[in-house]
Amino acid sequence: MLLTDIMSKLEIVEVSSLYPHEQTISRNLKRLQESMFNLGQLVDPLITDKKTGVVLDGNHRLAVLKTIEIPNTVIQSVDYSNNEIGIGTWLPVSENHLSTADFEKIGEKAESVDFETGKKAVDSLQAIFMMVKPVDGKKECTLISSDSYDVTAMTEKQKSIISSLNHIPLEYYADDRMDIQLNKNRTVLYRRSYTKDEVVKEALAGRPFPPKSTRHTIPDRIIRLNMRLGWLLEDKDSSYSLLEEMLKHRVYAGNVRRYSEPVIVIY
Repeated sequence: MLLTDIMSKLEIVEVSSLYPHEQTISRNLKRLQESMFNLGQLVDPLITDKKTGVVLDGNHRLAVLKTIEIPNTVIQSVDYSNNEIGIGTWLPVSENHLSTADFEKIGEKAESVDFETGKKAVDSLQAIFMMVKPVDGKKECTLISSDSYDVTAMTEKQKSIISSLNHIPLEYYADDRMDIQLNKNRTVLYRRSYTKDEVVKEALAGRPFPPKSTRHTIPDRIIRLNMRLGWLLEDKDSSYSLLEEMLKHRVYAGNVRRYSEPVIVIY
């Protein structure tokens, strides 16, 4: 990939011009801030919607930059309406089976359903979660908190339920891996994915979703940029020139690789 191709995807913008669409996790934020201080670098550019400035990936990086008062940042802006950009969610998963009693203890309604009926209810904002458990090779499904919701009410209710279950260890897995988790005898809380329009609307309204609400798949995402934080203290034109000069040496040294297969990144 040529330098001009890479630079055409990158911009320097003011941090204050961007809108987070997800809240941050305090321990992750602290860990990232320490890492950025130690490295003195913004490792990956923020991924943003070209039209609105909503941050699709990099909400924690954005928060750190605000905290340490770095005025500018590197972004890779994308056309969010492009069908190649996918949106899903992360599903809460329990190693030890959750039970109906866990939800009834916190005052939430639980109702047995078949999988397709429950999925339709959750996807149409008629329930908050569907608890799915593997039993004798089949899916045992329970609707949690059946009612009628709008997006804001659904978000707040999800957040409240997860908070009330804080005594039960939950991990988050991509929604397209649900059957894999069930095959490992784990309990999955199926939930509705947000739409792109909902992401933009809530972000611009200053109502970012809870952490791990969305999972974006973005083709040709640039990683391991390693932009020096000190360069982002310069004016935007100077910052961009420094970025271009740095990448010029790295690109022509052959230090660019495009992965065509899914990869696992350990942070």
